Amino acid sequence: MTSTSTPRTPFNRLLLTGAAGGLGKVLRERLRPYANVLRLSDIAALAPAVDDHEEVVLCDLADKQAVHQLVEGVDAILHFGGVSVERPFEEILGANICGVFHIYEAARKHGVKRVIFASSNHVIGFYKQDQQ
Repeated sequence: MTSTSTPRTPFNRLLLTGAAGGLGKVLRERLRPYANVLRLSDIAALAPAVDDHEEVVLCDLADKQAVHQLVEGVDAILHFGGVSVERPFEEILGANICGVFHIYEAARKHGVKRVIFASSNHVIGFYKQDQQ
């Protein structure tokens, strides 16, 4: 007997934040085999969904309510959204601090057990190395 149902994947719905960024654009294609639906999100404009296996959602991570709606119904989160370069505190507060809190709190509230979080050296600042 041949099955005509959707092939089994590890996840029904994966959320990728920061999907308009450099890493997000690469992961958009690479993650397709791992989910029936890939929910792509960023504050910046994204290319439209290519088929029924993608959802494109614009979301400001500083907006608690919007993040809770974004996380609803996902099985896992790959969180790459945020300001990845050194900027003044006021410019990173929304996405990098409030946004991280909102992602983890929404994951907890909605029972999402897997969150992959990416960061950069800008978390601790850049320190010049002495050349000898």
